[in-house]
Amino acid sequence: MEIQSLNLNNLRNEEHFQFQSEFKALVETNTAATLGIDAQFHDYVPQFKDEADALDVIRKSASTEDLAEADIIRDATFRGLSDAVNAASRHFNPEVKKAAARLQPVFDHYGNLARKPFDEETAAIKSLTTDLQTTYANDATIIGIKDWVLELINNNNQFETIKSKRYTEEAAKTQLRMKEVRTAIDSIYHTIVKRINALIIVNGETHYTNFVKELNLRIQNYNHLLAQRKGRNAKDDNENISETE
Repeated sequence: MEIQSLNLNNLRNEEHFQFQSEFKALVETNTAATLGIDAQFHDYVPQFKDEADALDVIRKSASTEDLAEADIIRDATFRGLSDAVNAASRHFNPEVKKAAARLQPVFDHYGNLARKPFDEETAAIKSLTTDLQTTYANDATIIGIKDWVLELINNNNQFETIKSKRYTEEAAKTQLRMKEVRTAIDSIYHTIVKRINALIIVNGETHYTNFVKELNLRIQNYNHLLAQRKGRNAKDDNENISETE
């Protein structure tokens, strides 16, 4: 028995807060002391309040959700691009593998762009994609990531357009604040999950059975939601391709 995984990054703000609310309620029902997470939950509670406060501000300016969606899209494309380079490093073709090895230090240099503040991420994506289209263009062609690069450029440009045309500086700060508090609470959540999973191995399942079953049911629901959304997005993309052919 263990707590299942959930990609919290792909949840929209309202969904993310709802999941954290359900998680917090489950911990309080079963008690942090019984679960052996007193110290961790003590750190979690103020982060939960920070997210509630940040979301309250966003709710008063609901249009900022478009900016968040554009950020999620470019984050997902960046992760896909990174995964493609990682996959190429294990390619059967030695030339592809060598090209991936030359590209990996470039990605290591930029780090996880999805975790950067909005403006820093925008600038870093521009710099990375420029490198991939100039200095490392041949390697990018060899491992077949040119389309990924173009998609990331398009996503980044779309984000910039939305931000510059429709959002005030204050609104952007509000959404940035939400991204920061989500990162903080997710970090503590993952720490709690790892601790509980470890305690189950050490102490047995008795004190954790109900909590884990209830939490996993909720995680399954959110994973189903994300899968449905991914399916709809893929269908829309295929329809758009068909229309242009």
